[in-house]
Amino acid sequence: MRIAIVSEKWTAGATRCARDLQRGLAVRHEVRYFPDATSLDDAEQMAALRAFKPEVVHLHSYYSDLPYSFLAEVAAEFPVVMTPHDPRPIGTMHLKCWNCTEFKTCFRCPMVGQLKRFTFFQHKYYRLRLAKRRIHARLPPATRFVCVSDWMRERIITTEIGRFRVDRIHNGIDMEHYRRVPDARKLLGLPEDKKILLFLAHHKGWILDEHKGADVLAQALTEIVLPKFPDLLVLAVGGGMIPNIPNVRGLGFIGQEHLPKYYSAADVFVAPSLVDNLPYTILEAMGCEVPVVASRVGGIPEEVAEGKTGLLFTPGQPGKRNDSWQELGEKLNQILANDSQARDMGRAGRERVANMFSLPAFVKNYEQVYAEVVR
Repeated sequence: MRIAIVSEKWTAGATRCARDLQRGLAVRHEVRYFPDATSLDDAEQMAALRAFKPEVVHLHSYYSDLPYSFLAEVAAEFPVVMTPHDPRPIGTMHLKCWNCTEFKTCFRCPMVGQLKRFTFFQHKYYRLRLAKRRIHARLPPATRFVCVSDWMRERIITTEIGRFRVDRIHNGIDMEHYRRVPDARKLLGLPEDKKILLFLAHHKGWILDEHKGADVLAQALTEIVLPKFPDLLVLAVGGGMIPNIPNVRGLGFIGQEHLPKYYSAADVFVAPSLVDNLPYTILEAMGCEVPVVASRVGGIPEEVAEGKTGLLFTPGQPGKRNDSWQELGEKLNQILANDSQARDMGRAGRERVANMFSLPAFVKNYEQVYAEVVR
């Protein structure tokens, strides 16, 4: 089968999903990944697809670099599978869009404002949403949508996209790569006698990104965790930053080839996101037998089995005062104080990933979708 995969230049979770598919599919199929070394505009991308002549085109977060209308252009010429990794196909990347329940009409959009309700046709957010509705109306009935979480699928099917077939295929990870590394602390030069917490957020620049909840984690550490574990070492990997805490060691970006060592060195992995879909980091940590404390948002509860592979806390609403940091701190303390429970959760986490989030199953499920779309 000739398969074209179109994603985004920025190496976020959507790119990871697309690249994993490319590698897995290439064993049995002819696969072309876009963008390659050269960035293309929409006309150039269409020309490249016509030259490749794929039997199916799989679109990921192409809309980071190309107009959203590119979806309709491709679907007019090729069978299309579309994977929405975030709310942009039905909204925006704003925190309010991630948690909104008004995607069907966007009439009650909180970003429009109470005083503008009767002039919402002139508002930019409503105009964007209306334009996407028109694009979706142009799609052939055979267009297939695949979400990476049940959470995203439930949001998608309440909109006009619900007239298409919408499947769910969980992301998968390479279990051979993401496994516990013996003597990880020794290999990394980390102390053997300290508790270690790992926080990972791959974002551009050392910024406090509200999406990943670093500010909530900072307060939980300061007020709840560090008073009980004053020698705790916090490893912050990626571009996310936990501010003003001397226990934090910022490591910057770490390549995937080295990440298993950092996961294996940690006593607990924390993912305090205010919004998320199905983050790879949680699956990777579980694959390396690390217990997870994460927020109860998006598809995260589909990854973490509460009380078995980790613990979940409920974050507050974005932009509003809340005390979710207290629950987060208490959950972290519970795991840090109980080594036996942490080991059991770690082993159960790897077993859960093997059963539900393996890379071979991930690739095989998409192969089946492609075959159905081509037929």
